[in-house]
Amino acid sequence: MSGLARLAFTRAWGVLFVATLVVFAIAEHDAPARAATLAILLIAACKIRLVFLHFMELAAGAMPWRAILEVWVAVVTAIIIGVYLLT
Repeated sequence: MSGLARLAFTRAWGVLFVATLVVFAIAEHDAPARAATLAILLIAACKIRLVFLHFMELAAGAMPWRAILEVWVAVVTAIIIGVYLLT
């Protein structure tokens, strides 16, 4: 594995780690529940996307697979947020 690939993995891991800390801070903070939940869901969607792109190597994969990934993450996130907001 080249140094550049390791750097990308390390950056992705660092972003995932910081995002996890942010989610924890949001959950522990006395923020309005609805806003906190929406923020956590959006951060989770970003984390899923990072895992797919960097650790499942879809960033360098064929474009159709990456497009399917991007659409799937967006649709699932929209459905979850939509159902949450309707309840």
